[in-house]
Amino acid sequence: MENQFTVINPFYTAPHAINLQINTEKGVTYDVKGERIFYVIKDTFCPLHYRRVLYDDKQNPILTTYKKIMALRERCKVFKGESNDPSEFLFSVKDIKKPSKIPRGISKLNVFLANNKDEKNCDFRVIIHGSKRSCIVYAGESPTVVAQMENNGGFNVLVYPNVDYAFIVALLMIVNEMNYKEPRDGTSTSTTANMVATALSLLGTSSS
Repeated sequence: MENQFTVINPFYTAPHAINLQINTEKGVTYDVKGERIFYVIKDTFCPLHYRRVLYDDKQNPILTTYKKIMALRERCKVFKGESNDPSEFLFSVKDIKKPSKIPRGISKLNVFLANNKDEKNCDFRVIIHGSKRSCIVYAGESPTVVAQMENNGGFNVLVYPNVDYAFIVALLMIVNEMNYKEPRDGTSTSTTANMVATALSLLGTSSS
């Protein structure tokens, strides 16, 4: 992959692939050596809003995810640091609900960066299989994979070269909080090959 995909900070990119393990119960992200690199603090003081803050291991706030609990449309906004000020807005994540275009057992999130005002095309998309058994993150509506995750009791994550891994962790924080169910017919789509094939069929699905 030649392009660099930076959303949070170039510091969180590397010229090689990165493996991460996310303990979804504790909200802690570990590197391949088992060392903690990120952790999440949940805001329990405001029952009307979903708010999570991602910190690095030196207790510096990296970003905040924020969503109104009673919002009619599933959209989560992400800001720099601990802010929810519009000037610190980084990106938003929208849950796409189009049963006629999305295969059964698949969920789709569209990601729009702060400079994407009209949102005609997403900047990234997340294809989720079943009850968060696995997912792939793509650049826009292209077939370019930037990260993938398999759920093995926690999230085992592969971040591709030159991709902002703090951004990927933020996306998976949001995925982890969402409620997805397995298809009732027991259809299995857990393999990476099936994930890619199904996701390619979703090219061109817009957010409108």
